[in-house]
Formats: sequence, C-alpha cells, structure tokens
Amino acid sequence: MAFVTPIIYLSTIIVFFFGQLLRIDLKGISFPLIDVFIAAIFCLNIFEKIKNREFKVKNKYLLYFLIFAWLSFVFNLFRYHFDVIKPILYLFRLTFLLSFFIFPPKIDKKIKTFFYLIIFSNVIFGLIQYFFWPDFTSFKYLNWDPHLYRLVSTFFDPTFTALIYLFLIIVVFLNKKIPFRKTILVISYLAMALTYSRSSYISFFIAFSFIAYQKKNFKIFIFSSILIFSTIFLLPRFEGEGTKLERTSSISAKIENYKEGFGLFLKSPIIGHGYNNLLYIRQIENPDSHANSGFDGSLMTILTTCGIVGLFLFILGIKNIFIHSELTTKTILISVLTHSLFANSFLYPWVLLFFIFI
Repeated sequence: MAFVTPIIYLSTIIVFFFGQLLRIDLKGISFPLIDVFIAAIFCLNIFEKIKNREFKVKNKYLLYFLIFAWLSFVFNLFRYHFDVIKPILYLFRLTFLLSFFIFPPKIDKKIKTFFYLIIFSNVIFGLIQYFFWPDFTSFKYLNWDPHLYRLVSTFFDPTFTALIYLFLIIVVFLNKKIPFRKTILVISYLAMALTYSRSSYISFFIAFSFIAYQKKNFKIFIFSSILIFSTIFLLPRFEGEGTKLERTSSISAKIENYKEGFGLFLKSPIIGHGYNNLLYIRQIENPDSHANSGFDGSLMTILTTCGIVGLFLFILGIKNIFIHSELTTKTILISVLTHSLFANSFLYPWVLLFFIFI
C-alpha cells in the first residue's frame, strides 16, 4: 500500500492537467477521467483511515449535509421516477470530494510540490492555446461553449480555468520560499487575465483585499487594485462577445438563471429536488449541454437540489473549513465563494480537488 498511495496521487495530478481532454463515454454517459481517480483516492483514504484507526470526523456539518443529500435524493427518486444513473454518479462524486474535508487525507510535501508544478505547466499550455489556437467555436458541436480569443486551456472553460490559476497565484504569493516566485506570479497572472473572466477578476480583488487585511499591509491592497483595474482597461478587445468586458448579455442570462433556480426552490423548499436531478427538471434548450447540471451559482445549485436544510448544513460546513484553516486555505476559500456567486465553481471537481493538495 505504501507504494500504491503515491502512484495514485501522482496519476491523479497528471490526469488533472488534461482536464476535459480525457473523458470516458460509458453507455451514453460521458464523464471526465478525473472522476475515476477521485473515486480511487476516496477508497485509498478510507482504507488508510480504517487501517490506522483514524476515523475522527473533522467536519461534522459536511457529513450531515451528505447524509441529508442522500435522503433527499432517495425521496425525490420515488417522487419523480427519473433515470437514476446520471444523478447518482454526480452524488457519488460529490460524496467522494466532500469526504476529503470530513476525513482529510495525508499527502506528502513532494506530491504537493509536483501538483503545483503541474498546475503551472497547465498555465503554460493555456498560453500556448491562447496564442496559437484562440478559436474554440468549433467545440460548440461537442456541446461546449464556443469561446473566441479567450484562454480556456484543457478545462474548455475560461471561467473555471481562471479560478484554478488564481488558486496558484494565491499559493505562490503567500509562500515566499518558492523558487522563481515572481516569474511564476507574472506568467500565471497573465494567463488568468487572458481568460477574460470577470468573475475571476472580482475574486482576485476580494482575495488580495483579504490578504492585505489579514497581513495589515495596505500596499498589497493598493498594488492588487491598480493591477486588476489596469488589466481591465488594457486588455485587447477582439471580435466576438467574450472579450468585451462591458458586455451585459451574460449578466442578463445569469439573472434569468437565478430566477429559474429560485422558482424551482419554491416548488420544494425544504428538501429540494435531489442532487443532481436538475438535468431532468430544468427547462433547457440543449439537453446535451455540459452546463445543465447546475446553476450559475453553487449555493443556488445546493438550494434547489437539497433545499434550505441542505444549504444551511453546507454553509456551516464551509464555515467550519474557514475557521480551522490557515491563511492560504482561507484566501482560496474566500475566492471560490466569491466566484461561485457567478458560476457553479464550488462544485467543480477540479476546484474541490485543489483543496486536497493545500
């Protein structure tokens, strides 16, 4: 087992790099390969906890949330009689990912270092993609959003890509022992900026405002503010809606998205509609789109699928993580919570996986 553990973690990190490029199609159900490795880490972690008799719950609220989510799922299964396969796979993945907060795995520092190296490698790949393959519109026929002149990297989505790069920026900024620190920060920030992700710019501003407050260093706030506002004004505007930071169409779409979510919540406010039955109860134009499994906000997704009870337990779980974390994790948590007001980022598997390695 001592040999298997690092192999699984290292393999997971490598698969992390490839993002959505590595997907499995099993009897009409498509899912990223990373899901298989998430399940493998879960099994490995549970086995080691049992072996070492370390089954102490670190976050009881997330454990209660998962129990409630499963009860809600079973109840709604009898209520709606939906196809169980896709939703239960989503729920299993969520269970595996949140279990890492409930029973945190022990990861060697060398593996963590390798993880950060791989993330930076993805940053470099993202820049190559942006400069040599900026037209992603052809992927519309594979049910991905048709981005143009935006850095999307292997995750096929500029919004989530930018958030992962922001995590790296936070980690490197707060760890002054990292070699070539300034170079990594400059390159990573450039890559994040070229995603044209406004939610990530806001998350960057909030994250570094929090760092400045915690460190009582007003210079950090001033510099990060100038940097982000300069970026907004200096970024080139190309053809297509995506690079127009002043665009309002996506804002209107998010408002309608929230209205839809709140409407579904009112139909089942206590226990929700079950995680993740949104694929079947939403009124969507393209049922095959990769964006159908959640709303443009993680808390809204939790509210509609698990009701007010589930949301309350989930928020308590997040609060527990924040209270018992150091500055790096706290800052990343704040950035993802800010980001998740505009996208379903907190439930994005690559985002939750990042927390394991920090």
